[in-house]
Amino acid sequence: MSTLNFDEFAPSTIQDWQRLVTKELGEKSMESLNWTMDEGLVAESYVLASDESFAMELPAQWEMVQRIAANSAKQWNARALESLMGGSNALVMFTAPAEESDFYAMLEGVLLQYISLHIEQSHDWKNTSEHILQWCEKHQLNSKQLRGSFAADSSTFSDDDFKWWVTFVKNNFTLFRGLAVDVRHVHDSGGSAMQEIAYALTEGHAVLVRCMDAGLSIDEASALLQFNFSTGSSYFTEIAKYRAFRWAWKSIIEQYQPQYDCSVHTHIQASTSRYTQTAKDAHNNLLRATTQAMSAIVGGVNGMLIEPYNSWSSNDDDAALRWSRNIQQLLTEESYFEQFRTAANGAHYIESLTGKLIHAAWQLFQQWDAIYATKGQASFREVWQSAAEAHRQRMLTELNEGTRIVVGVNKYVNKADASVVGSHANTLTASLENS
Repeated sequence: MSTLNFDEFAPSTIQDWQRLVTKELGEKSMESLNWTMDEGLVAESYVLASDESFAMELPAQWEMVQRIAANSAKQWNARALESLMGGSNALVMFTAPAEESDFYAMLEGVLLQYISLHIEQSHDWKNTSEHILQWCEKHQLNSKQLRGSFAADSSTFSDDDFKWWVTFVKNNFTLFRGLAVDVRHVHDSGGSAMQEIAYALTEGHAVLVRCMDAGLSIDEASALLQFNFSTGSSYFTEIAKYRAFRWAWKSIIEQYQPQYDCSVHTHIQASTSRYTQTAKDAHNNLLRATTQAMSAIVGGVNGMLIEPYNSWSSNDDDAALRWSRNIQQLLTEESYFEQFRTAANGAHYIESLTGKLIHAAWQLFQQWDAIYATKGQASFREVWQSAAEAHRQRMLTELNEGTRIVVGVNKYVNKADASVVGSHANTLTASLENS
């Protein structure tokens, strides 16, 4: 086989490419292909290499997470075991039980040393963490080797309790993250990708400062934090969102001069969006979840949770859970996503979107961080909620005008599908699906 010799091809200049594009477009200009993201930022359709690169070290693999809902400890256990046998390697316990016997029943046969366990809610975090310590003692496990998270909200602790909690987690659960910044409610309130990033940076920075005030170093504080995001349906925007957040968070950590290089990284757990699910043509939600998961994985998240296709109604079932698991299996076993974790690095278009989001979100973060520092969390909450609501109203206007397309709801409607949502539904298209 002869050696390829690319010297035989004449070099092409940027102007050559631009002339070819202009010729193909005919009367249209290149600028006509540009589109505006929800943030009002213009995404150019033709992007050249730039000096900016936002490549970062990403986790080699991502956790295949599944949240288990059940009416009893026995049912939770059965679903958890089925999930693990079906390919999941991380479980979410939505609410930790108060009774030790229920906790043990839920984890019967679950080998915690080989998976990650994420606990989202607890009425008493001290009680929950002690249950796990006792579980480890009973099964002769070292709690410092367990992986997972306690999604504790720092604002719910008094100063004394907060200091006790972060010290306790640091000393007993080395690989557990003891505090979570839940960005999902910004998404579920109609917030944009830029607003999600700015919120995560603002709330995360406040938690860092509180940890350091409690006596932790910046390295210890960084290791305690986890960020929980939802993933929207704008494919490239969502890839850029996660990359932009990682880069901006790195900039914050570096200001405190960490001792260890790994402290600039953080743990991002992403879920697919309940907010973008629809009742009409509900199986379209499986397709939405697939592309959303692809965005998050290419964006470099640490954990991926695919919501059941009918989770907007809290009506998930065993079949819906299995289909969610199968999406992750398809992405790994048939699409080889785990082999290309750095696929976005060097992609000029994604780098451009990443840079635009970083610069815009950083400006918003500076504004919100100043409000948080001077006026407190309550004032900050009012500001971000107002911003998210304004963005939600813009999306609703676009839906009603038909400039924002949701397949099955305002485009390609299946008139034989009479599905409706109740007034309780917190989805983007609820107003179009309630009658």
